[in-house]
Amino acid sequence: MCAAIAALQESDPLRRERLAISSGAVADTAARHARDVDAEARLPVEAIAALREHNLLAAVAPRDLGGPGLRVQELAAVGRKIARACGSTAMVWAMHQGQLACLCRHHGDTPALLELARTAVARQWLIASVTSEPAGGGDIRTSAADVVASPDGSGTVTLAKDATTVSYGAAADLLQVTARRNSEAAANEQVLVAVLRDQAALVQRGTWAPLGMRGTSSPGFRLSATVPEEQILGDPFADIAGATMVPLTHTLWAAVWLGLAGEAVSRAVKVSRRRAAGSRNGDATRSALGEARWRLASLDALLADMTVRTQELLDEGVQPTVGQSVRTNALKVAASESALEIAYLSLRVCGMAGYSEEGPFSVARIIRDLSSAPIMINNSRLLDTTAQLMLMERQRDW
Repeated sequence: MCAAIAALQESDPLRRERLAISSGAVADTAARHARDVDAEARLPVEAIAALREHNLLAAVAPRDLGGPGLRVQELAAVGRKIARACGSTAMVWAMHQGQLACLCRHHGDTPALLELARTAVARQWLIASVTSEPAGGGDIRTSAADVVASPDGSGTVTLAKDATTVSYGAAADLLQVTARRNSEAAANEQVLVAVLRDQAALVQRGTWAPLGMRGTSSPGFRLSATVPEEQILGDPFADIAGATMVPLTHTLWAAVWLGLAGEAVSRAVKVSRRRAAGSRNGDATRSALGEARWRLASLDALLADMTVRTQELLDEGVQPTVGQSVRTNALKVAASESALEIAYLSLRVCGMAGYSEEGPFSVARIIRDLSSAPIMINNSRLLDTTAQLMLMERQRDW
């Protein structure tokens, strides 16, 4: 199936049909295990295996590296479909796509990194991000950890990092770690280091018992590693984050949140239909359902616009303009806040059937999963950054 997808033109209806079948199969697997994944706060290993089976872990990888080369619009559609079955599975997939894109787009034609990228695509490695630190306050653009060159001239470097959260880190085949370029570098002079799992020593810090997105399995880890110097990506991390990681991950996160919100509304509609069929007085919660629908439509339109803008940015391979950065931040904030509002409106419609953790109309897990959205890169930080960017942007009518 993956070879057939790669051979089709992006406008070919057969490509879209095959992609829908593949993502639907993954969603079916994810749905069967979603409740257990949430209850045990465990990684959705069955769904990840299904993603590998259907070549969707390599979804963002370009064809010249052996991947399907899906466009952003297609990636967003996949994320939405999987999210409706299991938010944790969809979020793991979305975060991984952002990391794979960084490796595929910023290997700099370094032979070792190019081979690493090809292997990651061929074997569909799961790639985790190690960016957070206790002193960073959620700011991934600064690091306390640094890269230390080996004094014996062996061409290796060592790094040690105390990371507050590492999503699916224990199961990752490759970890991409931010650190200062050297011990004299400023906190924002960062590089991204590709670390194979067998090159790293990981010690978990604390337990993982969150409110929602429990299947992302994101405890903190203390990481130490020694790797060849060639595994440091050539571009500064600021350039990698600006041109690839931030715009793509924020767009795919928004797709996941929209998928969750859409599932909540779908369940609310089903409840309303059941009530309407058995009552002469109508549904007193109908206004909440109407509000949820217009909010969902607004978020859908915002995401559709940003998938096009993000694809254009990736195609150009340049750093985003100030205006593009403002829009990317706005998408993340709007999607994370609106999706949660939509889920709460759906809860009002569903009533106790939605409040229960069990049953076909439950929206409890959806609300818990979406509660993580505003604090995944905290919205307050993004709003502060956006305000600063707006002062730099050319004067315009708002």
